[in-house]
Amino acid sequence: MAAAADELTFLYGESVPRCTHRINKHFVGYHTLQFMSAGAVELSVGPRIFRMEGRWFWSAYPGPRIAFHAAPPHRTWRHRYIAFRGRLVDRWRDEGLFPIEPRPAPDDEDVAQRFDEMLLRSMRGDRLDYLRAVHLLAGMLIRLAEGRAHAEARPAWLKSAAHKLTAVGACGDATDYDAVAAQLGMAESTLRRRFRAATGMPPHEFVLQARVSEARRLLGETDRPIKSIAQELGYRDVYFFSRQFKKLAGVPPAMYRKSRQG
Repeated sequence: MAAAADELTFLYGESVPRCTHRINKHFVGYHTLQFMSAGAVELSVGPRIFRMEGRWFWSAYPGPRIAFHAAPPHRTWRHRYIAFRGRLVDRWRDEGLFPIEPRPAPDDEDVAQRFDEMLLRSMRGDRLDYLRAVHLLAGMLIRLAEGRAHAEARPAWLKSAAHKLTAVGACGDATDYDAVAAQLGMAESTLRRRFRAATGMPPHEFVLQARVSEARRLLGETDRPIKSIAQELGYRDVYFFSRQFKKLAGVPPAMYRKSRQG
């Protein structure tokens, strides 16, 4: 994709092997593409909270307040990012390429090398280097859009299973996997096998992550007692809830709430 210099301006970028940045601000007048290849990050985009571990892409852009930092128990993450602005971003927005929701990085083994090449070329003054950097950035956005389209094309049974498991996980009762499987017209063992093959995780882990994600939201946005939140999410024992929360979030619920509201 060719572009004139006034259509896209690269502002700055960086590759940080052990990043400790704590970002919490409104992005004004520019956009960024962020790439994590190791460690874990907690990201807030307005009221939405994401916990990412491993290899992920996300974007920062004008509009909502955006915050991210290392997610406990990690203290750092492997971070690459590039900042840019220009009319080309408006075209990418119209085409659905930008901004992007947090997404696992593509399976391509050389994605980190391509990002590093983009960073290097974007900071040079040569016209061909500039065009190559634009091509690399556009290619990454297209590849991420393809991955999103593939995820959205999940089979109907998997969408239904995810919906039912999430609903059960937040209704105050323990998850009855046999009942969920029966509603989908399959045996429980079949549900577990097919769900893990399709998502890379067993149903119980999916439910646990959904519960803890909702717990993060409630702890950060409300003053409800932790015991009340635990009961709503299906935990009869608040201490067991606290142990599971700490295992995934890295800190106890009370400490997490203090960090979000303080």
